[in-house]
Amino acid sequence: MELTPSQRRTFERLIGPGERPFFSADVVSHLRDRIEEAVRAVELPEPLWLGKSSLNDLGRCAGLFDAIRAGERGPFSFTPRFAAGRLAHKAVELEVAGREDRDPHGLVEEAVDRLVDDEAFRGFWDGLDGLRRDETLMDAAKTLELFRSTMPPLRRMRRELAPSTEWHVRVELLGGAVVLSGTMDLVLGSGSAVEPGRATRLAIDLKTGRAWPEHAEDMRFYALLLALRFGVPPYRVATLYLESGEWQAEDVDQPVLDRAAERVIGAVRAAAASEAGRELELAPGPYCRWCPRTATCPVSAFPPERDAVHAEAVATID
Repeated sequence: MELTPSQRRTFERLIGPGERPFFSADVVSHLRDRIEEAVRAVELPEPLWLGKSSLNDLGRCAGLFDAIRAGERGPFSFTPRFAAGRLAHKAVELEVAGREDRDPHGLVEEAVDRLVDDEAFRGFWDGLDGLRRDETLMDAAKTLELFRSTMPPLRRMRRELAPSTEWHVRVELLGGAVVLSGTMDLVLGSGSAVEPGRATRLAIDLKTGRAWPEHAEDMRFYALLLALRFGVPPYRVATLYLESGEWQAEDVDQPVLDRAAERVIGAVRAAAASEAGRELELAPGPYCRWCPRTATCPVSAFPPERDAVHAEAVATID
């Protein structure tokens, strides 16, 4: 199949035609045993749900992790940027699943027709005027075009690449005491392998912004999630930045999986410590601005009085 230089680069360097690594069954069973042993060592009064966001919250501050876990954050609402991202992801899903070539603008409009079934998205969409809707559609269409220009034509390469989009995976540990879950933007490769234990999958997150350290941790978590769910890890995980066509990729091996498992174990212990009433290790940072406890936290980087002083200074300057 004829590929553009950008598509060929992605196919050859990111997807990679080389031999896939082999993982023995002991690798995954060891990971599961390590996490479940940590769960047995603590007391969790109810199931603990963990995803990439909660693990990142803990990496920032135990107080932020505890506040979000306790449900103290306000109800979710769409922002224009988040809505455009959700719309672009749905358009990519329709692009990969479709049977024929379609105009990007028509495709994102079809994506809207499906997303309005989500009450939160419908409320956001109904609140936009015609011009704002057109801008959001254009943003999503541009993202879709970047995806088409960067990835090989997945719809036409289904047999070779077995693409799946918006892939939700869940793992229950120790009878559901801990639940790991995540939704991967794109997974390439089927579970079929000539040799049991041979890795066949590549998990990719699609981003339009710049790289952040958390992105690599997110993908390591996905590697662990796929390993525990299917018994074989992916051969590689990556974050693909569509604006630049560059990616942050990591081949999966034992240290990658161990690091992800250790973050899960840390979250289990942090949740148990909070339930036992032990003092949390607080760490101030820019994330304090969106922490539900910033008004009462003794180490908050953005206490209310500081924000008030800042607002008054800005008003004086204006």
